[in-house]
Amino acid sequence: MLTRRHLGTLALSGAVLARPALAAYPERTITVVVPFAPGGANDLAGRLLADRIGPLLSPEGRALVENRPGGGSAIGAEYVRRAKPDGYTLLVGSASTLAVAPASGASAARYHPTQDFTPITIVGTSPLGVVVPTNSGITTVKQLVDKLRAEPGLVGYASSGVGGVAHLAADYLANLAGTTAQHVPYRGGSQTAESLIKGETLYAVDQLGSVVGQVRDGALRLLAVTTRSRDPNFPDVPTVAEAVLPDYELTTWTVMAGPKDLPDDVAGALSKAANTALAEPRVRERLESTGTTPTLDSTPASTRAFLDREYALYRNIVQRIGLKLD
Repeated sequence: MLTRRHLGTLALSGAVLARPALAAYPERTITVVVPFAPGGANDLAGRLLADRIGPLLSPEGRALVENRPGGGSAIGAEYVRRAKPDGYTLLVGSASTLAVAPASGASAARYHPTQDFTPITIVGTSPLGVVVPTNSGITTVKQLVDKLRAEPGLVGYASSGVGGVAHLAADYLANLAGTTAQHVPYRGGSQTAESLIKGETLYAVDQLGSVVGQVRDGALRLLAVTTRSRDPNFPDVPTVAEAVLPDYELTTWTVMAGPKDLPDDVAGALSKAANTALAEPRVRERLESTGTTPTLDSTPASTRAFLDREYALYRNIVQRIGLKLD
């Protein structure tokens, strides 16, 4: 017969037995998959987190970034989805990865952001910026929209890949303007900026962090930001909504996730480590310098709710513009 004393002893022993699995984590190097080419804002976020979460989890802990671009960032996400849910393969993805690609039916993105992954933490949110080459002669976003309307289907825009948030954002801009534009995809934010500077394309609507260096260097001109309010780093730059298209608003973001069925204690430990890292001045300042506002207090539960809301929002935009990917 089990007495209260026996039950208490069993409960205590169960708690003790439950600890070693987490206490031993991580026992080997954690792989942080960034589904983009090196050099962009998402890559920076992944590297900053990888540099800190290992030591924060364990004195001997270590995490390394592995770039797996392609498929509108879905290839890297699919790799993580198929990984063993043991905490050693993580995804640092964006709205492109966990909203646009699956909502648009990309063949590489046969997944749902919360049903097929374990949300861990919201790394941060970022505005997108409408940029053109400084020597293009275009100085306002209204001038750009006027050109799109005057030359339907002829003006080229660059993006960091088919099915990414930059693809959707630029297409959405033309759609709300009542016209179309020509998509020219590249592999990563750094190549997007390079194409604009070379004159291969006229405009891009990209994550501000991916083009902020070229904007500050004077190679690109920032015409507008896509958020509801002006960006504090560029207070003189208007929003698209206030300048020309009142209904235009988009925000991108970065989220850490793991494979489906990641144990709650591992997801919780990773979330706490990520939040601690994001609160460190060096990490926070690096992210803020690229236009990303770190999220310091998210949990796996709040990240799940956030992803569900954002997926629904992006799915509505995808349906409006008719974006379909094979």
